[in-house]
Amino acid sequence: MLNLRNRQAMLSVVGAFLVAGAGSGIAWSQAERAGEPADVLLDAVEDSESTMRDYIDEVSGRFDEIEATSDAEAKEELAAALMTDVPDLAEEARTGVLAAKDNANAVPLSDGDALDQARDAYVAHIDAWIAEYEQAILAPEGVVDIEPTVNRTFDKAVAAFDRLDLDADQKDRAEELLAD
Repeated sequence: MLNLRNRQAMLSVVGAFLVAGAGSGIAWSQAERAGEPADVLLDAVEDSESTMRDYIDEVSGRFDEIEATSDAEAKEELAAALMTDVPDLAEEARTGVLAAKDNANAVPLSDGDALDQARDAYVAHIDAWIAEYEQAILAPEGVVDIEPTVNRTFDKAVAAFDRLDLDADQKDRAEELLAD
């Protein structure tokens, strides 16, 4: 996932996310288990993670373009365009993770069991990102700072998924989806 621990500027996030996102094009065959709660929850996690990565990749790519431009006027125009676009990018990402949250919450689980706890931990992580997107919508210049809550909720979600008794394919999938 998108663990941004100890990074204050989006520019420093670029490399981390390019590495983290390298394996994100996962194609999982789940025809025989598509209805299992763990698989349905992992589908929601995958949708959310994909949306989060797309947002970060877009913003990071734009920062890279600004940084690579040597002409001061062009650099200023690119930065202004990014600040103009951030609210729409954040709104699109917010919409995507809200849909993933709805899908995660729709998985029928027994209250308090390990899978329910993992879902709750991951939904808290989604909520932290939703707050990030809402802040970016209101104050695009803040896109360079990520709240520590994002990292804390991510760590809790990873720990909750690590405690699950998943089959080998599900465990591999969860590890891939929630990789730092």
